Amino acid sequence: MLRRSTSLDSCRRHELPASPPAVSVLASKSESSDKRDMYTDAMRVFEEAADLVHLDRRIRLELEEPDYEHIFWISARLQDRLVPIEGVEADTYADLPASDIQDKGSIEPLYDGKLILHAGALRSGSVYTREGVIRLRERGVFRIVRGQEERFKAYRIQHNKVRGPYKGGIRYHQDVSLDLFKVLAAEMTWKTAVVGVPLGGAKGGIKIDPRLYSRQELEAITLRYMYKLKNLIGPDFDIPAPDVGTNTETMAWLYRQYSDGERSPHHLRGVVTGKDVRIGGSEGRLRATGQGLVYCVEEWFEQKGRSLAGARYMLQGFGNVGTSVAELLHAKGAVLVAVDDADGTIYAPEGLDVEALVRYVHRTPSNLKRSVSGFPGGEAISKHDFWDVDVDVCIPAALGRAIDASTAERLRASLVVEGANHPTTPEADLVLANRGIELIPDIVANAGGVTVSYYEWIQNKRMEHWTEGDVNARLEQAIKSNYRLILDIAANRSRKTATYDSSLFVAGKTLPVRLAAMVLALRRIEAHYSLEGFSQ
Repeated sequence: MLRRSTSLDSCRRHELPASPPAVSVLASKSESSDKRDMYTDAMRVFEEAADLVHLDRRIRLELEEPDYEHIFWISARLQDRLVPIEGVEADTYADLPASDIQDKGSIEPLYDGKLILHAGALRSGSVYTREGVIRLRERGVFRIVRGQEERFKAYRIQHNKVRGPYKGGIRYHQDVSLDLFKVLAAEMTWKTAVVGVPLGGAKGGIKIDPRLYSRQELEAITLRYMYKLKNLIGPDFDIPAPDVGTNTETMAWLYRQYSDGERSPHHLRGVVTGKDVRIGGSEGRLRATGQGLVYCVEEWFEQKGRSLAGARYMLQGFGNVGTSVAELLHAKGAVLVAVDDADGTIYAPEGLDVEALVRYVHRTPSNLKRSVSGFPGGEAISKHDFWDVDVDVCIPAALGRAIDASTAERLRASLVVEGANHPTTPEADLVLANRGIELIPDIVANAGGVTVSYYEWIQNKRMEHWTEGDVNARLEQAIKSNYRLILDIAANRSRKTATYDSSLFVAGKTLPVRLAAMVLALRRIEAHYSLEGFSQ
């Protein structure tokens, strides 16, 4: 029997998952052995560099494991969802009248095909449901699933702060783990030392696929995360920033929750970086990681006496970093010929239209996946074939471990520039070296983000606002001078320039570039322990 109502019908609630373990701070290492291998692999270059520079055992012990490993649980109540019904089941509701939508903007489609129907979306008196099913005009038939509470696993790993406050991003992704965050937190310790900013290393986030949740739900989840995190961070102790799955809006939510009710909230803006420029963010921060990478590429081409204009490159990943790199390299005349992301791979031997690709991925409302898949200006190819494309430069700018030994054997590039964190496995490093493919490692190639985050933090401290030109000038000097220093260490070349004296860092023999970068990081960290000593 047809029922007319002004509210959605109830339907059967899903069972809640079994209760998780109690909140654990300074958690034990309970992740699986394969994830343990991830951290072991990541620390190989640290161990090799520590041996090379004869790092004091006490300092080594301070750096081999994080200072703190925080694991905790957060909960939030979800909104009602409309789950699409198709086929024979949908046919049984063929006679169900369509319910009218008040404002199409109040319907929020999710990545998995479900819809979030915000309050007031349906016209009063024009809502028709039967057996918990509703038909929306021009959208189809949906089952109403009532929102319920959901629990999420959250992390904050604080690796080391001998050089300054802990610093590192907040990642929202379904595949995060304790050991992944340990890898990324340690990476931040090395990265801040390499670019010479007085910060330490941290990382954290939530085990969640943000594409499956509405903006309102993500805000609630983020606020609850900061509520639990508040006693663990601070503008002079631990400073989060955006990472995979988070953005400037996420940082605004985090800042508001942290500062709400405080006497002088404007003095707390530096608790997070990567904010919108209108609320204390830095000019140039959005593109900073990509900008720093491009400065490294420019320097490499200059060192080789080659022109960047006309150089062919491929991108793995087209999120914030990949997009920024594409736009910046396009402006310098480089040619993007292939892009791969989680949902698709495209190729154009004569070059992709970067401006059109950016519009398609980031400004097309129907492209919910924000993927290059289906882009009309490129040919779809397999992920396997992507690594066979003939280019000058390969830029992995997505997630870790993208290039393994087998991929490295097939790569047809002169240079790999690591836009992502830890995208190349140790075995792949050896293959690349044996094949003569050069590498710009992540701890300098993608350090632009944390460098400009430091500039943002300084601006917040001083209540200043720098121009983008000033920010980029500082960034270019920081990235290029430290990259040159790394190349000097790799070549065992002692020289004194206006910005550094490489004789203080060379190890007495030539080194792979990744190892040289780690030597630089450890030398700078070692100085603090050696000069300050250890508190008792």
